Amino acid sequence: MKAHKGNILDYKTYSYLNVNEVEVEGSEIKGDEQASAAEVFKNYDYGISKEMVEHHDMNSTIAKRYNITCTKDLGVNRLDGDGDEIVTLDFDVAENAHFNGYFASKKTGGYRSALVRIHVKKKAVARLYFVNMDASEVANYLSLGAIVEEGAKLDCYIFHMGDGDETSNVKCYLKGENALGNIQSIYLGKGGQSYDLVYDMIHEGIDTTSNLVVDGALMDNAYKVFKSRIDFLEGSKHSRGNEEEFAILLDSTARSLSVPALLSHEDDVEGNHAASAGKLDQDMLYYFLTRGFDTETAERMIIDAKFAPVIDAVIYEDERKAIYEELERIMGRRHHVAK
Repeated sequence: MKAHKGNILDYKTYSYLNVNEVEVEGSEIKGDEQASAAEVFKNYDYGISKEMVEHHDMNSTIAKRYNITCTKDLGVNRLDGDGDEIVTLDFDVAENAHFNGYFASKKTGGYRSALVRIHVKKKAVARLYFVNMDASEVANYLSLGAIVEEGAKLDCYIFHMGDGDETSNVKCYLKGENALGNIQSIYLGKGGQSYDLVYDMIHEGIDTTSNLVVDGALMDNAYKVFKSRIDFLEGSKHSRGNEEEFAILLDSTARSLSVPALLSHEDDVEGNHAASAGKLDQDMLYYFLTRGFDTETAERMIIDAKFAPVIDAVIYEDERKAIYEELERIMGRRHHVAK
């Protein structure tokens, strides 16, 4: 598969900003597993690109379908390995079912593209965690599409903490009346790492609610583009959408670009969005310094506090501890910070 365009911005902006699209590395992986989306997904747009979705359906190295019909805990699932991987995960959550699942990666080499499709049916509840802590500079792609039906709830937590470049596309469709979608994510960029992130919450049904929180920190020469959309389609009266994206720039060489959008085809909806990027709060930093902490430790404590609400939402104790340890390891690289 040749390189192609992905994460295309539906509402184009100035080309010199380089946020309208990204070039996606083509994968020549020929897996022996085939996957097929549920029929409901055929009418929805999702994924970094159509080419990538098609490649997953024909050439996955790992393809798993989870049919959840009751209360179930899938536990912790490892997606480690040294080789190239095309991973496809399909979740079909039956009416009134409840489930949790944790999917973690700590690859030491290769390439990974993950395609995740989640269909949460009437009055079902799904809670999923996706954690990237790849130890080497692994090119990492994530395409996540979710459809949430009447009275159903999706809680999804995404941790971008690997060492390689990441391209992610997350789209959550709130299809049924009273559907609820909560998506929270953190990222921690270092070295010359780059992120291209798309997070969209699309309201279709009446009286739906979306909450999107994406917070991160960038150090060294890390670079991030964040594109998001809260979209109230016709028929989504009385719906509410909330978005927050905040980037802490730990070094003057780090760069952050955000392109948030709030769209509405209805006149009785409530939408709130906020995006900002800046250095550490100097008053807070001064507070720690005057109490005997050095700058490196103070930075670490402030970042810990910012990320804690998302990390503490992990219900698996050992994995929650591992995320904090990884955060500590990454922040420990900042030995150049003045004491």
